[in-house]
Amino acid sequence: MRDPTRAGIPLVSSRVPRLCSIFPGLKGKAVLTALDAIAIAVLLAAAAFVGVLIFRVLIPLSRGLWFDRALTNNRSSLPSKYELPVYLAPSSGKPNTSLRWPGWDGWYFFMVPNSARVPVRMVRASIMTGLYGLAGVDDYAKLPPGLSAFHAVEHLMLTPAQVMTPTGIKKVNDLSHHYIPKQTALSIRRDILDVEILGKGSHNDGAIRQYGRIQGSWPHYQLHFVNREPDISISLECTARDLIWWADIPGVFTYFAAFGDFKGSITYGRGNIRGDRDQEQSYVLEGRGSFEHGYARKPFNFDALWYPVRVVEAVIPSFKAVSYQYELFLGGDDLHGGFMLARGFGINFRNLGGLYVNGAYIRIKKVKIEYVKAEDEKIAIGSGRSSVTFHREWKVRAVTAEGLLEYTGRREWPPPRVSSNMIYYNFSFSGSFKGKTVSGSGYGEYLSL
Repeated sequence: MRDPTRAGIPLVSSRVPRLCSIFPGLKGKAVLTALDAIAIAVLLAAAAFVGVLIFRVLIPLSRGLWFDRALTNNRSSLPSKYELPVYLAPSSGKPNTSLRWPGWDGWYFFMVPNSARVPVRMVRASIMTGLYGLAGVDDYAKLPPGLSAFHAVEHLMLTPAQVMTPTGIKKVNDLSHHYIPKQTALSIRRDILDVEILGKGSHNDGAIRQYGRIQGSWPHYQLHFVNREPDISISLECTARDLIWWADIPGVFTYFAAFGDFKGSITYGRGNIRGDRDQEQSYVLEGRGSFEHGYARKPFNFDALWYPVRVVEAVIPSFKAVSYQYELFLGGDDLHGGFMLARGFGINFRNLGGLYVNGAYIRIKKVKIEYVKAEDEKIAIGSGRSSVTFHREWKVRAVTAEGLLEYTGRREWPPPRVSSNMIYYNFSFSGSFKGKTVSGSGYGEYLSL
């Protein structure tokens, strides 16, 4: 019989000396008994995880996949049902924010200013009517005491900028990320797109102020957001035109990005010169970007299902079961597009995208990403041995019906973490498509869990 250790298969007993050195009071047999118990517990938990995953997630999802309309939906206009909130309670009439809702809706946008003379390099903001339901994707530490993840709404505003400091120009991520009680903070309508988050400001006067508001109808949207901590506000109008569908599985998950033009302003209420915050400064913003709406059913939080993965990660800190990268890019010749690559346990759940060149849509069939390891940033998670790696530079190979789109992306700003395992970021890129050089900038999300 072949020796499994020679075949590269680690035995439980091979970890005994290591564990005994960590816990000198333990004897070999005690360690083996404990490891056996842990192994059995992990197997039972894994079996439960697989069972629930199959019967509560994969089977319903497989039914929905037959009806995924992402590749066949219209890409030049948007029916109103896709911009309106979906997962509300009760099922009809005025939404009741005191009830537990069956899922979440999220409205997002990003834009990149045309002018390099404005300090902000990108604007990303969003309102979500609920959380995703998994630690590492959500930042549970931000939940106010006593507030359930099912009764919180999320406000996010990110404005990477170059600011003046006493020591010179500095790259900063002004990030506002809050979970607020849905019952008191959210104002939402069912018949039109008009969603608003209200909350206490930073003036310590107890007054309720606006955090963010998104309203409008295709193709015109109005967006107003405030980062209360540094007193930064944005007011933008979006005219959307080119759609890319990431998923449209009725009753499960729908998500799209609509690229278009933006114009408006950003105001630094305390000035953009750090250390001299007495002088308000406003800048005109004009540029391109995208407006997005995603919504999904969430019958429960996924932390219990994820427990076996946590156990494995505790033993092997470098183990990461899920990776996700989502990028939207803007280049010359009216080039714009993006991709979504989501992998779990070695399986691609989403690997698709699209781009527009001079108004013509080209489908991205699949994407491969190679990371430049020398540029990686390894950041600790909590007080244990776990860590997460965020990449500063990567190479994208996107297969399209008209040839390869290849580019190298680079994140110039520090990694703005929205949770322990996830960042939102702005980036620049350069590469080639159909024999021509392409370059520009964009927005991305990266998760390693």
